[in-house]
Amino acid sequence: MSKLTLNVDPDVIKRAKSYAASQQQSLSKLVENYLRTLPKAPETEDPALELKGLVADLAGVIDESELAKHHADYVRFLQEKYQ
Repeated sequence: MSKLTLNVDPDVIKRAKSYAASQQQSLSKLVENYLRTLPKAPETEDPALELKGLVADLAGVIDESELAKHHADYVRFLQEKYQ
């Protein structure tokens, strides 16, 4: 077992302790059980390819079918730009 220190509002701690007692669990066990419910981060073969921060938040925002509609215009734009 590892020890974890958290900074939590005193009112939240009071409610959490009360809830843990009502469930006949320790507060540590309650927190551990919650943390176990969190999804595991997907593992990538190359950590450099892992999306981070804002990029990860934006991933999947644009529908790929919408991109396909504008692909020809973008190609034309690049061709004109780099002639």
